[in-house]
Amino acid sequence: MPSFRIEQLIRMPDWLTHDFHWKAFSLLMAVGIWLTLSRETPQAQSGNGIQNPYPDLTVVAVSGSGDVHQAQIYPSLVRVTVSGDRDAINRLQRGEIHAFVNLTGFSSADNLSRDVEVALPRGITLVDIDPPQVAVTLPKQP
Repeated sequence: MPSFRIEQLIRMPDWLTHDFHWKAFSLLMAVGIWLTLSRETPQAQSGNGIQNPYPDLTVVAVSGSGDVHQAQIYPSLVRVTVSGDRDAINRLQRGEIHAFVNLTGFSSADNLSRDVEVALPRGITLVDIDPPQVAVTLPKQP
C-alpha cells in the first residue's frame, strides 16, 4: 500500500500558485469593473445616439368616431424606450411622451388586442414598446 504524506494531498497545483498575487489582483479588478458597469445609469449609447427607457407610461384610449372614456385597457402601463442625440434626450420631459391605442371605428369591444402607439416630439425616435399590444374592453354605449 503506497504511503501518502499530508503535504501531497493539500498541495496546490503550480498553475494556480505561480504568480498568485497577480492572479488575485486581476480577479479583484475584474470584479470591480463588473460592479461599476452593472450600476450604470439607464441611459445607454447606441449607434444613433442615446437610448433612455421610460417605464410605467399610462396607455390611453383615443377615437375619432366615438366616446372611449369607459375603455378598460390591460395592461394599462407600458415601458417605452426612445433614442435621440444627447441634447434632445436631456431636454425630453416625461409628459412629452404619450402612449395610446386608437379605437376609431369601434363602438364596443371585448378583449380586443390593439397595438400601442407612441407620440414623441421631434428629434426623438421610438426604439421599443413593452408590451407592444394591450387588450381593450369597451362597453357598448347606450
